[in-house]
Amino acid sequence: MNNQKRVFTLLLLFILLLAACRVAPQAPEAADAEPTEAAAEEAADTGESSESTESSEAMADAGSIKIGFMGPLTGGAAFIGQEQLGFVKVVAQLVGAEHGLEIEVVEGDTEINPDTGRIVAERFAADAAIIGIVGPAGSQVCESTQPVFEEAGMAHITPSCTRTDLTTPGTPTFFRPIPTDADQSKTVAAHMLDSLGVTSLYAVEDQSSYAVGLVDELEALLGDAGVSVERASVTQEETDFSSIATAAISSGADAVFFAGQIEGQLGTLAVQLREQGYEGIYYLPDGGFSLGWIETAGDAANGTYVSFFSPDPNLVPEAAPFNEAYSAEYSAEFGAFGGAAGLATQVLVEAISRCAEAGDVSRACVVTEMGNTDMESSMLGIPIQFGEGNQAGGGFSLFQVQDGAFNLITE
Repeated sequence: MNNQKRVFTLLLLFILLLAACRVAPQAPEAADAEPTEAAAEEAADTGESSESTESSEAMADAGSIKIGFMGPLTGGAAFIGQEQLGFVKVVAQLVGAEHGLEIEVVEGDTEINPDTGRIVAERFAADAAIIGIVGPAGSQVCESTQPVFEEAGMAHITPSCTRTDLTTPGTPTFFRPIPTDADQSKTVAAHMLDSLGVTSLYAVEDQSSYAVGLVDELEALLGDAGVSVERASVTQEETDFSSIATAAISSGADAVFFAGQIEGQLGTLAVQLREQGYEGIYYLPDGGFSLGWIETAGDAANGTYVSFFSPDPNLVPEAAPFNEAYSAEYSAEFGAFGGAAGLATQVLVEAISRCAEAGDVSRACVVTEMGNTDMESSMLGIPIQFGEGNQAGGGFSLFQVQDGAFNLITE
C-alpha cells in the first residue's frame, strides 16, 4: 500500500514538473499597434489609406441609424404628410446607400395639431436611438416642438414650416432649408400689385399661427401700397364656406386669398365662390399646392394662383431618380411637398454621414454637422447653406392651375 502511494506521488510530481516547463503562449498584439511594413505596403498597393480604412470601419459600426419623421399622416392635411413621408423614406434609402448607411425612418403623426405634435416630439426625444428629425410640417407644430428638441439636443429640419419668426432668433437645433413667409408675402404682394392689378383683397385665415402670421404680413405690404384688405377667420374644422363666399363677393374684392392647410376646405371655398357667381381671382399660399383640392373643386379650380416655397420636383432634372423611386413605391402623381421633404432628408442624412465617417453618430455631432452644411447643389437643384438662425436662403415660385395641373408662371 505504501509502495503504491510512493509511485502515485512520484507520478504527480513528474506531471507538475512538465506543466511548469511548458512555454507560456505569446501575448496578442495590442489593438492600436502600428501596422507591419508588409501591411502598409499592401494598403499602398491597393490605394487604401489608414484614414479611409478607419472611415469604412466607422461607417460599418454605425449599423442601422434611426431618424424620425413628423407630419400629418391622418386628418384634413394628410395629403401633405403622406407625400412627405414617402419622399423621406425614398431619399433616406438612396442617399444613405451612397454613404453605406442604413437609415430607418420612425413615423410620427402630428395631425398638424400643435398639442399632438408636442406629444410625438417628446416620444422621439425620449428614444435615444433617434438622432435627428425631418419635420414637423406646420408652423404651429414647429412652434410647439422647438423647445422639446432644443432641450433634447436633437436636430430637426422642417420641410414646410414657413412662419417667419421660427428662425428669428430660432433655436440651435432647428433648421429650415426653405424660405419664410416674409419672402412669401413679398412675392405674392408683388404679383398681385404688378401683374394682377389687385386693388382690394378679401383674406381668409384658419386661425393657425402659420395662416395668421402670413395674412398679417401680406396685409401690411398691400396696405402700404394702398390696397384695401378685409379679413375673415375660420377654424380648421369648418366644412361650409357659403357665408364666407357671400361676404367675399359682397366686399367687391378683386381677389380672395385663403391661407389654409386643410385640403377639403380649399376646394370647398373655390366651389362655393363660383356657385355664387364670383368671377374674381382665387389665390392660395403654399398650403394650396395639392392635387387633391383641385379634384374636389373641378372646374372651379381653374385659374387659381398658388405660391410655393421650393421648386416642383416634377420640373427638376436632379430630382429624377428620387421621383422615379417614389412613383414606383407610392404614386405616379405628386406635388412639391414631397420634394421639399426629400431635400430636408438629404441635408440630414448628409450630416449623419459626416458624423459616421468621424465615428461619432450622436445627436450632438448631427447638430454640429447640420450647421456645417454647405451644398453647392441638391436634389432640387438649389444650394443649401444655413445662415443666422439656421435659416437657408431661397425664394417662392408662382403657379397657376390650368386643366387640373400646376403650371409654373415664368413671367
